[in-house]
Amino acid sequence: MSYSTTVESVHIARLKPGGDLVQEVNSFLKENDVTFGMISIIGAFSRATLGAFDFEKNVYNRFTVEKVSEILHCTGNVSMLDGGVFAHLHAILSFEGGETVGGHVFDGCEIKVAECIVYKFAGEAPERLLDAESGLKLWKVD
Repeated sequence: MSYSTTVESVHIARLKPGGDLVQEVNSFLKENDVTFGMISIIGAFSRATLGAFDFEKNVYNRFTVEKVSEILHCTGNVSMLDGGVFAHLHAILSFEGGETVGGHVFDGCEIKVAECIVYKFAGEAPERLLDAESGLKLWKVD
């Protein structure tokens, strides 16, 4: 699938401390009618839940970080999943001393501070459907 589009608008937000990142981002997207776009976030978590997909078992292996971490880079795309807006996010986190971890972002990422930029794209949002080959819900390919 290939798609050309333009940036329709750019939204910025400071997300609520103590809130869950996934829930706060999804609320922001709905409030601003963003169904197709790109997200960039920096800040810090009080705790985080990340994961990596196991392609042999077709499941995400999740892990929880129970200490404050800096969000070095959190990026993602916005599209539709099961009839609703879906922010697909990945993050790289760092700790005192320079240790890093990263992965797919799940519910359970408690915001300490977070600044978010959302680029809203023009046009119809791609829809995520189950891809039998990978076991992931990916953008529909025509």
